[in-house]
Amino acid sequence: MCLAGTRLLVESSVADEFTARFVEKASRLRQGDPRDESTDVGPLIHRRHLERVDGFVRRAEEAGARALIGGGPNGELGGLYYRPTLFTGAPDGAEILTEEVFGPVLTLQTFDTEEQAVAMANGTRFGLAATLATGDPERARRVTERLVAGTVWVNCFFVRDLRAPFGGSRQSGVGRGGGDWSFDFYCDLKNTVTAPWAR
Repeated sequence: MCLAGTRLLVESSVADEFTARFVEKASRLRQGDPRDESTDVGPLIHRRHLERVDGFVRRAEEAGARALIGGGPNGELGGLYYRPTLFTGAPDGAEILTEEVFGPVLTLQTFDTEEQAVAMANGTRFGLAATLATGDPERARRVTERLVAGTVWVNCFFVRDLRAPFGGSRQSGVGRGGGDWSFDFYCDLKNTVTAPWAR
């Protein structure tokens, strides 16, 4: 999908548990024919696309990032299947953290403070969408105001009202689509979507 998440920013205090649980669940993702409803991850679109994704992965490894899962084509399926990949340890400013891979490749970074998290999130020339998970409504307000992204989802993902504006900031597109916003290509807007707070 055009707005698939590519970076996970996780608070240091929960990073070890989060990473272990994430890797365990991601390791069970099923690759296969996308027409099969039990498939989680299908193939890439073209041989050049697979080579492009693999190039990002190889350069990330050369820069010092480490793949906790994946890290290459799926030899069992062959063809255009690339294993879902999770990187940790990428150095600040690394290509894998700042460019759009458009493949099943995710990075995980940790932060200690809210300010660090916002700086890391905004540390790219792109800004299509962001997702924030928090149990603190005040933190959600503060962080969403500072994130450079066309859409920010809070405690939810891909909740779309087609009348609401959708599009990216910076180099993630021009203008907004959706409802009357489709007529205006010269504004920089943000849509923050918040799920109901748990009680």
